[in-house]
Amino acid sequence: MYNRSETSDHSTRSSASLNEEQFEDYGEGEDGDYTPSSPYLGSSVSSSAGQSPRKMRHAGNQMDVFCSQCCKRVSLLNDLENRLKNLKTNSPNRKISSTAFGRQLLHNSNLSSINGSTEDLFHDSIDSCEIDITEKVSYLNKKVTELENEILMNGDVKSKLKQENIQLVHRIHELEEQLKDQEARAENMMEEELRRCREAYSRLEKDKNTQIELLTNRVYQLEEENGEMAINMNRLKAQTEKLDEERQRMTDKLEDTSLRLKDEMDVYKKMMDKLRQNRNEFQRERDTMQELIEDLRRELEHLQIYKLEAERMGHGRRSSISLSEYSTRTRESELEQEVKRLKQENQKLREQNEDLNGQLLSLSLHEAKTLFATQTKAQSLAMEIDHASRDQLMEALKEQEEINFRLRQYMDKIILSILDHNPSILEIKN
Repeated sequence: MYNRSETSDHSTRSSASLNEEQFEDYGEGEDGDYTPSSPYLGSSVSSSAGQSPRKMRHAGNQMDVFCSQCCKRVSLLNDLENRLKNLKTNSPNRKISSTAFGRQLLHNSNLSSINGSTEDLFHDSIDSCEIDITEKVSYLNKKVTELENEILMNGDVKSKLKQENIQLVHRIHELEEQLKDQEARAENMMEEELRRCREAYSRLEKDKNTQIELLTNRVYQLEEENGEMAINMNRLKAQTEKLDEERQRMTDKLEDTSLRLKDEMDVYKKMMDKLRQNRNEFQRERDTMQELIEDLRRELEHLQIYKLEAERMGHGRRSSISLSEYSTRTRESELEQEVKRLKQENQKLREQNEDLNGQLLSLSLHEAKTLFATQTKAQSLAMEIDHASRDQLMEALKEQEEINFRLRQYMDKIILSILDHNPSILEIKN
């Protein structure tokens, strides 16, 4: 708004100064027309030298008329000059140089009145001066009127511009106050922002220092752990070498144990073959004893029948057959005792056979389970021995030794049981 008012004020002043310059140019141009070097005046002065005294007298009459007219014109010019002076004093624009024009006109009229001695000079100068002065006076009247109107308009414009300038000054003061407030607020905001930035920077600096300290401690800790890991690696490498050696020893021991187990299994197979052979022999002896018992039973029945028949045949023959009867009874009692003994032995053999069958059945079942488990564990241990750890190898060897120990105990129990009940089974017969 202030710029627009300044632009309008500048444009108004430019237009007024332009009008003033145009009016001054016009007045100055007219002054040039009435200078002594003007062609009209110069020709009149140069031609006055050749005029006659008659023409000078005639010109004197006309000079009075011309002077009266010049006086009117001069008075009019003085009036215009006063009005222009008033305009000069009241106008804010540039001063109009029309006074120079009026003075030049007066000077030209005096020169023409002094030097105009010929008739042509008076006629030409009077005609031209009247026309020019009339035109100039009318033009100056018109111009003065326009300038007065323009002065009034410029006064109104000036008052408006003063009011606008006052408003603009107030507005400028308000804007300056607002600008100061804005600058104060901006400074406060800048100080607040700087304070926040300083606080944030200090926090970040503290966090960075804390993080650096933590990372430094972590680096030291990792270096210590790395040193410990290197020591542990060396220790574990030594332990690995020891475990490899121990694994090799365990492998050799396992091979020895496997060989011993194989030998024990061979012995067990031999014992089982011998037990089977003894059982077959026992079965044959049992069958033989059973046949013998049957034969004795038949013989006993025959003797009983013979005894009954002998009793029926009479007492006459008692004396003859007493000896044979005595021998028969003796044989009968012996046979009865033999039968009893054989029955007892048969009963014992039957009980031993049942015990041996039960032991053989349990031994066969346990042998199958033990052999299957031992063979499976031995195979799995042999397969995993290259990939097993030390603890696993030790545990597997302990289990294998425990199994072998139980197997030996069981075989010892079987052998002791056989020795207690029927030691002839373990006899090696050629």
